[in-house]
Amino acid sequence: MVRTKNQIRGSKSKGSQFEMGVRDSLIQLYPDILLTKQEGYISQYDVISKVDEIAIECKAHQSFSWNELTKLYEKLKEKAPQGYICYLIFKANRQPVLVMTETCKDCYCVEEFDNQFGKPFIKHVGVKK
Repeated sequence: MVRTKNQIRGSKSKGSQFEMGVRDSLIQLYPDILLTKQEGYISQYDVISKVDEIAIECKAHQSFSWNELTKLYEKLKEKAPQGYICYLIFKANRQPVLVMTETCKDCYCVEEFDNQFGKPFIKHVGVKK
């Protein structure tokens, strides 16, 4: 199945909105948190807090498999700066926002956003022109 330009544009927009929602939701806990594209670079992680040493990858898809999630998390760990805490924050269609992190070596924990961070997820509302 080949995707059209509009479908690709829509999925990029959906991903950007989700990244901004993650930033908006966590700025209460981590005031220095920002999108890496605001810093002028693109890396494996989308959101970073240099003070609290946190690297976050954000994914919004129709659905996820466990293998896909573990591969994304392992890739995030490889690309994140040394010593940073890694979080994979993801959302499938019509599902709650979930957070994957590692509790010990190769032992993953997945829980809802508000349970992990103690704050509700704030959906980013874009500005319409």
